[in-house]
Amino acid sequence: MNMSSYTHLHPHFLVIDIEKPLFTLSSVDTVRISKKYVDQAIHNFIPLVVRTPNGERVFYPKSIKKDGKKVKETFLYPDNPMVMYELEIPHSPKREEEYYQFS
Repeated sequence: MNMSSYTHLHPHFLVIDIEKPLFTLSSVDTVRISKKYVDQAIHNFIPLVVRTPNGERVFYPKSIKKDGKKVKETFLYPDNPMVMYELEIPHSPKREEEYYQFS
């Protein structure tokens, strides 16, 4: 599978680095991630780590599908909107990426 430069598949985690959140409040960043990354994490039985410049959070992909806010957004093709999930990432200290690579 062709993966973006901001997505890293490690043996125990799927790490998504987001450089610019959708919007930022005083204590949380709001981001949207594609349904394909959630499905990939479910297929590989691994948690999803979403990292922003201000923090990170670990999600279990089935809980994203069950409880997350599902959004359809049109980018290129009006007849085929992209399904995304809107998530809130609290501001917190981030771990080094090597933690996810070797744990």
